[in-house]
Amino acid sequence: MIRINESSPIPIYQQIIEGMQREILSGVFGADDRLPSIRELAIELKVNPNTISRAYQELSTAGTIYFKRGQGAYVAPKSADDLLEQAKSEMAKHILEIIAIARSMNLDRMQVRKIFDAVLEQQEVK
Repeated sequence: MIRINESSPIPIYQQIIEGMQREILSGVFGADDRLPSIRELAIELKVNPNTISRAYQELSTAGTIYFKRGQGAYVAPKSADDLLEQAKSEMAKHILEIIAIARSMNLDRMQVRKIFDAVLEQQEVK
């Protein structure tokens, strides 16, 4: 389920894009599955239909979804694999940033792993 955080500095249409990408990655929507209509999603998320339309257009431009005239939006067949590769790439960037921070703090590999494991464990509890 897509959640909108109105106090976030991230624009609502971008939050919708990221939410849709998460739903595709997690298998909520598979290849060639029909997505909720603009109107349906606007009502569900309590946002302007133009915001949903903008998000869908950007997802279409990125090749994540496609439109069938008069039938709505559908998940592009290879989009889940593409999104997974994008997610891996994005994660790698963040991991490299964490490694740089750890080096600047003179933390060794074991200390970094302990911190990582502690954070993971904390997140699993919630």
